[in-house]
Parts: sequence; C-alpha cells; structure tokens
Amino acid sequence: MTTSGDSPATPLRLGSAVVHGATGYVGRHLVRALLLEDVTVLAVGRSDAGLDAVREWLGEAGALMRPVVADVSTDEGSHYVADQLRRRGGIDAAFAAIGGWWEGPDLVDLDTATWDGLLRSHLTAHFLAARSTVPSLAPQGSAYVALNGIATLKPEAGSGPVSVTGAAQSMLLEVLRAEEDRPRVRFHELCVVNPVVDDGQAPDAREAVVEITDVTAAALRLARAGDPTVVRTELGQWQPAPAATPHSGDSAVG
Repeated sequence: MTTSGDSPATPLRLGSAVVHGATGYVGRHLVRALLLEDVTVLAVGRSDAGLDAVREWLGEAGALMRPVVADVSTDEGSHYVADQLRRRGGIDAAFAAIGGWWEGPDLVDLDTATWDGLLRSHLTAHFLAARSTVPSLAPQGSAYVALNGIATLKPEAGSGPVSVTGAAQSMLLEVLRAEEDRPRVRFHELCVVNPVVDDGQAPDAREAVVEITDVTAAALRLARAGDPTVVRTELGQWQPAPAATPHSGDSAVG
C-alpha cells in the first residue's frame, strides 16, 4: 500500500455510484454488491444486450440498476456518459473496471493496429471514463476507484501492452490527484495481483487467486473509508516464480 498526504479520513456514505465496465466480470459483481446495499447504481456498458444480461443475472436486484449504454473508449460515448451523470448530479463514488487480460506477440513483433486498439481499450477508456465522471462527483468527499492488475507492477512477457497501459493508468490517477484543486475527490487504485475466481474456488486453485467477493469488498471499502492518503492498495500475493498466465475470463477487470 502506498500513501500520500496527511489529511484526516472522513467516512463516506454511499448513496449513488457509477460503474464503468459494468458488463465485465468484476464490473457486474460490483454492481451487485452496491445494489445489495441499497446504493443507486448507474451501470455503464457498451451494449443493450450486455446490460440486459447483467440485469437478468442480478435477478430481482436488477430492476434497480440504471443502465447507461455507451462505449466510454470513444468521445461520443464519453460525452453521452457525462451528460447522463450531469442529469443525475452528486454521484458519491465511481468505479472503473475497464480492460482485461491480453496475450500475444512480443512488443517487437506487435502490429500497430493491435497496439492502437489496446491503448484505446486499456488506457484511453480510463482517461475518458475519468473525464466524463469526475466533474459530476459529489462536492465533498467523493471517491474514484480504478482497478488495475499485476501487469502494472511487473513486466509481463507476451502481455507487454497490458503492462505499459497498466503503468500509465497508475500515472493517470497520480496526475488526476495532482490536478484536483478541490479536495473533494479521492482517487484510489485497487491493484489485484492474482487471477480473480468465483467465491469458493480459492481452496482448489493451483496458484494464488483472489475470490470475487474479496475484490468487491476491497473496492467498496476504499470508497467508503474516506481516507485520501491511500493511493494504491494491492490485493493478493506475489508469486516467487512465474505463475500460469490467466485467461481473459480470469482477469481482474473486463
């Protein structure tokens, strides 16, 4: 955990939240965790079908989810999100569970189109999510929690673009924090260093994993704690030797 500053912590009561990447694995579980605690949730996803699937997966709680269909990796989509959030106003917290695992050629063999696409989906999307969301966060004590993964902490051969964009995502949050001239928004990074699995699967895993409830609990805890000195929280444990590369369905964000 890295800390910065010495401002006192003021606990935040979550009444409303926006979840970017709501149709991904972690995203939909964040939506569920928030709804179960009676938080009004604006769920941002790229398609009606994806958000409808999340609503169906949520069961009765899905009726309370407020879908926002937009591709936040584009200017058009981010402007639409910004407009929807302005209409709602005073959002207490935002969660960005954007991007996922990727495997492919070494960087020296990577084609430009793939590189550009990964920059957009794994970094530009985070930039646009923040740009569209931060101005609509509540005037006092609101929180912005972005999820990241192991690739930001160490170079991953064969997953170079994820490492590069993950490191850049960390700096993006640092810059947002430095530019925030009003001490109203706390920017937190939750770095999940192991593959994420369903609850109950950890005891049978052959490598270090993190169960999904631990991820959502950590994200909500960061938002609620009200502590502006917490910059990065690492969830999971480092492996002494290279572990098996997680597949896209096991990645921390999606």
